[in-house]
Amino acid sequence: ISPLCHNLFALYNDATDTWYSPSHEFNITEDTGIKLHYRMRFYFKNWHGTTEGESPVWRHCLSKLRGQSPQKTPEGTPLLDVGSLEYLYAQCQHDFQTGRAPLRTAQSEGEQHEIENECLGMAVLAITHYAKNLDIPFSTASREMSYKRFIPESLNSNIKQRNILTRIRISNVFKKFLAEFNTQTVGESNITCYDLKIKYLATLEGLTSRMGSELFNPISLSIIQEKELSSGGYYGKKLI
Repeated sequence: ISPLCHNLFALYNDATDTWYSPSHEFNITEDTGIKLHYRMRFYFKNWHGTTEGESPVWRHCLSKLRGQSPQKTPEGTPLLDVGSLEYLYAQCQHDFQTGRAPLRTAQSEGEQHEIENECLGMAVLAITHYAKNLDIPFSTASREMSYKRFIPESLNSNIKQRNILTRIRISNVFKKFLAEFNTQTVGESNITCYDLKIKYLATLEGLTSRMGSELFNPISLSIIQEKELSSGGYYGKKLI
């Protein structure tokens, strides 16, 4: 990770759900056992600028050009460099597959079916990226890599509980979609690994419920009640 993007990352303890500041000092002894993850902590949605309806995020834009029309305004400096994008892609793949980045909640059976199809689409992007990144034939990658390795564990478990005919149908539909994507979309449009990573991350932003955000659960709730006395007022504190 270059100095340009290093401030977006931090050390994280998954066991205690704790982020460590850059100045944190660890006291290490013979009995110390701690597993830390180096993760991107500060994520800006639509930093890639491919999501319609949302403002793109850039590092900076010349102030003298900010008042121009959107068509004439330059894009500015990209938020991430190549190395940081590669690291973020691997991190998001892990989060997506393990459930750390939970899927959005479906409001209907139709939306649930749509979410499952999007997850299979993510597997298509991941397998295609794998083949292109290692420069191996697509046919080899499609035989060796199962979509089950690239979808959330919760969805994989759900699919395993369905009858054999349904599982076969899902597998056949996926293989057909994967072949068409690589033959038509990738082959005819000269799509690169960079394009596939961007598409993967952009899709993940809409597929998950809290991409780029953190949720903190309160330990206790304090209710402040004001009571007036003849000599003045005071605040009583009730802990729940």
